[in-house]
Amino acid sequence: MRLSQLIISVVAGLCLTLLSSLSAHGSASPTAGPVSGGTPVTIDGINFVKVSVGIRHALGLTSQGTVYSWGYNGYGELGDGTTSNSSVPVQVKGIGGSGYLTDVTDISAGGWFSLAVSNGHVVSWGLNSRGNLGIGTLTNSSVPLVVNGVGGSGELTGINGVAAGFSEAYATNGTNVFAWGSNDHGQLGNNQVGTDARSPVIVLGINGTSPLTNVTAVAAGAFFGMAVSNGTLVSWGANFYGNLGDGTTTNRPYPVVVQGVGGSGTLSGITMLAAGESFALASSGDATYAWGDNFSGALGDGTLTNSSSPVRVIGLGGTGYLTGVTSLGAGLYQALALTTSGAVAWGSNVGGSLGIGSTTASNYPVRILGLGGQGNLTTATSIDGGEYYSMAATPSGMLGWGLSYSTLIGDGGAVTNTQVPVIGPNFQPLHVSFGIDNGTSLVASGNYWNVTSPQGAVGSVVLTATANIFGGTTPGVPATTSWNAGTFTYEPALAKTGAANFLPVLLASVGTVVLGVALLIFLRRQGRQ
Repeated sequence: MRLSQLIISVVAGLCLTLLSSLSAHGSASPTAGPVSGGTPVTIDGINFVKVSVGIRHALGLTSQGTVYSWGYNGYGELGDGTTSNSSVPVQVKGIGGSGYLTDVTDISAGGWFSLAVSNGHVVSWGLNSRGNLGIGTLTNSSVPLVVNGVGGSGELTGINGVAAGFSEAYATNGTNVFAWGSNDHGQLGNNQVGTDARSPVIVLGINGTSPLTNVTAVAAGAFFGMAVSNGTLVSWGANFYGNLGDGTTTNRPYPVVVQGVGGSGTLSGITMLAAGESFALASSGDATYAWGDNFSGALGDGTLTNSSSPVRVIGLGGTGYLTGVTSLGAGLYQALALTTSGAVAWGSNVGGSLGIGSTTASNYPVRILGLGGQGNLTTATSIDGGEYYSMAATPSGMLGWGLSYSTLIGDGGAVTNTQVPVIGPNFQPLHVSFGIDNGTSLVASGNYWNVTSPQGAVGSVVLTATANIFGGTTPGVPATTSWNAGTFTYEPALAKTGAANFLPVLLASVGTVVLGVALLIFLRRQGRQ
């Protein structure tokens, strides 16, 4: 190798080292610092990213893929291995009661049972009187069990979404929809009526023969289901109040196409679905539609008239139309939505379930108040409702409002009912350990935690984050939770991690090489003389 090539090779190697140092990343940032400590480090924190509310219990999915529950537990629907009600969050057990459920990507709370997707499988727990756990029996379970595959063979796999109804359940893998549980009104969508399924069946397509395909969304009401298939919104099952949206009140044992506004054409661009007891919601973001039972004003069209075909939800104050919707939710008789300008609700307001500071119902959208009735709710990332109460997930914790019976909103039993949002289940940072030593100056900032590294010895250590879990201000069960937040490497004092600190080292190294080469050339020339 020529001397010039050697110099280029050394410099290139040093530059590559510099670039590698700058681009290295993990769940912690930065991932290295001096043994003297004092490095500000950011890690992924923990908060609730989704809420799903059943009739009288609720589930919260965390950013770490774990699940907490609270409320009524007479059938084991909290999944904590007991049948005791809880006014504080309890962590859902793992499959068969071993450890805790992890790697969860979706949740759904039904009538008196619960569903979750864990590692692509569906797990269920709670009431099983109609086979709604999908485990091949009618035995209730207070801990998660894996749902069977179609016809009881194997297990469902590759699942990315679930929806729990009153006593029927749905799951999708993005291609098909699977259903199990009660089938009194054709809600399993398999062209049968009256025959329950204790294990999943495949929901049929519009023709009632081949399976429904290319599914991008699924939702469940009480005894009916909905899905977006090949871009078309379809529904099936009970149709008592026109809640299938097909212009009739005829029950359907397989999917039918939901009509367009006023019965003309079909809806298009639908990406979000939600369903109450006997009404349905769908939104493209720019336009939101509702149909079915409207005795409480849940259709949001300014009337109390039922509709068997979609109507468009009007805007705040009863003018214009609701736009900018990012998420939908529904209780038994109230409708909820998150928009780019904040959270809104309409319909029944028994117990204060609209969160507007009164118990006055509204047949058009109104703004949900902020925590304690201050301002408006603008930070929610997920929203849903149950029987006369509602909840929203925010970066600071769950908020709940409505009729709580001292347990339903998970605030430790502080209130029996509230007309404005109060804090429910929430996480508070406890510590982040760098190996065996805790970091300092720990502060939560939205979805992240900021902490300062302590002193350490040269080498890599595991970062373990720990948080307290509360129901309001009352400790949850268990009271703390911990997770692996990544690794951190302690480097000798001269091996700084920042580019600014590394540059002098780089220049010094290059200078040494150049000086050495110059000296070598000089000595060779001297030797020739």
